[in-house]
Amino acid sequence: MRRFLIGALTTGAVAAAAIFATGAFFSDEETSTGNLLQAGEIDLVIDNHSYVDQTGNGLVENPGTTWRATDLTNQVFFNFTDLKPGDLGEDTISLHVSSNPAWVCANIDLTANDDRDCSEPEVGDDANCDPNVDPDADLFDGDLAQALNFIFWIDDGDNVFEIDETNEGDVTEKILTQGPASGVLNGAHWSLFDSQTGTGPTDPDQVYWIGKAWCFGNLTLDPVDQDDLGGQPNNGPDVRGAGVSCDGEPVNNAAQTDLLTGDITFRAVQSRHNSTFVCDERAEPIDQI
Repeated sequence: MRRFLIGALTTGAVAAAAIFATGAFFSDEETSTGNLLQAGEIDLVIDNHSYVDQTGNGLVENPGTTWRATDLTNQVFFNFTDLKPGDLGEDTISLHVSSNPAWVCANIDLTANDDRDCSEPEVGDDANCDPNVDPDADLFDGDLAQALNFIFWIDDGDNVFEIDETNEGDVTEKILTQGPASGVLNGAHWSLFDSQTGTGPTDPDQVYWIGKAWCFGNLTLDPVDQDDLGGQPNNGPDVRGAGVSCDGEPVNNAAQTDLLTGDITFRAVQSRHNSTFVCDERAEPIDQI
């Protein structure tokens, strides 16, 4: 019996030693924690700084069409009623594309150029104006788009059209478009930055500006020299002019009571893995990643 117990204890001790030896084999373990895959973003926000002269006393800031950088909801670039020949406006749009380099496109489409009424003086200069016609029957029977003249250019952020922002002597075209609203705003599609423009993609750390001016009448370009005083508030268009002027004398009564409306769309598209991107003819109103 004693010999049996000694044998059992010996067997148990050997088994325990074997188990202990098994746990002491050489080993190593490496752990990677916090692995993450997250999509980037393209976020385009826009602000607008607007000036208007409807008194003949020079441009003044217009709060109703001025706002800080934001996603567009109910903001409008134009909201001017009771226009008279000689009225002049100037705005500078700023584009901020955060986080990633991007291509940027813009579309402008007129939604109405409408004869809302036919006053006696209007009928005298517009034989097609019929006071008996429903003003909503034809939204493109007006004359205001033909009498409102525009210019859009690449600005440096001071709301003033300057000598170095003309197309003279510069490989890069600074003037985007110029002419009556009926020609330059109806179905305009601009490649601000794409693979064909030679500019861009945009830098997330940089702001880009588009200047625009409109005139109810003949728009004349009077680009000014930069006098190194900077832009607003010390040296904006209310101080030294906008570099454009407006002559309303050639306008007759055909545009009286007419209404002009339109939509402006900007689109930002990633440039990475998209080096041959070209702004197409119809851009959707989205920020696209």
